Amino acid sequence: MAAIDEHPTDEHPMTAAPTEFAPWLDQAWTDHADHPAAVAARIDAEGNALAAGDADVHALARLGHHVHGDHLGGEPAQLAAGRAQLVRLAAHPRAGDGARAGIALLDASLVLTGGGAPPQALGAADRIRVQALAASNLAERDSARAAALLQQALAEEEIAGLPDADPAVRALAMTGNNIAATLEEKSDRSADERALMILAARTGRACWARAGTWLETERAEYRLARTWIAAGDLVQARRHAQACLEIVREHGDVALEAFFGWEALGHVEAAAGNRVGHGEALAQARAAFERLDAGDQGWCRAELDKLAAR
Repeated sequence: MAAIDEHPTDEHPMTAAPTEFAPWLDQAWTDHADHPAAVAARIDAEGNALAAGDADVHALARLGHHVHGDHLGGEPAQLAAGRAQLVRLAAHPRAGDGARAGIALLDASLVLTGGGAPPQALGAADRIRVQALAASNLAERDSARAAALLQQALAEEEIAGLPDADPAVRALAMTGNNIAATLEEKSDRSADERALMILAARTGRACWARAGTWLETERAEYRLARTWIAAGDLVQARRHAQACLEIVREHGDVALEAFFGWEALGHVEAAAGNRVGHGEALAQARAAFERLDAGDQGWCRAELDKLAAR
């Protein structure tokens, strides 16, 4: 249950057809965690030529920022390489005002990730977005500092009283979801990582309720259920899994959302040793699975098998 992005449709004679960019970008995101250095190099070697508009350039910048700021370790040399790549992207012939403004925030977040100070001229909303980006970069390397940045962003957002539609609120929602999902996967979380995971999941839920629809809010409840399972508090996990399912029921019992709601509750009951509750949730997850189309069944089957194995 992840975030969304957008891609352009305009053409440019110096580039390949814009329809080639989206699959290239999807593949790069698929590869980036396992091959971050190669993906960083491919941005310059391949991505630049495929970028057909302002939004494409901005998408390349977000990918490069994430790879250099997070997956390549965040060392000074990698942060410097990431900033240099952002400079090149800002000079791309298809970069417009939107991409250049976004790149400026990405650059500021790499500065903050490395321990520097972002430009003093940033307004509250932009400062919050920069802090959220840096917190995401640091989540797995310095969870205490990541938590401090996220808390600072939340405090500044409260003081600023930003409207729900402000991009900073959405940035906080996405950051919360992404940090929590990442830390849930760790098998040996420290106390600081556990605290950050919970803070992030709660941030995602609070901010998606403002910046998203019922769908994002429901998925944030799912995220909280999985976070509390990982944190070892099954009472909280059960409460959020049930809240997820209640939202699904209120909005037409969409098969994919129902499947994951029951999947979350099934894992709660399995962790609690409740065989009857696990069996009931598994049966409901299977029923929802049967209502999925073939494409969704393909990628959900592994999750169903994991739940059954419990």
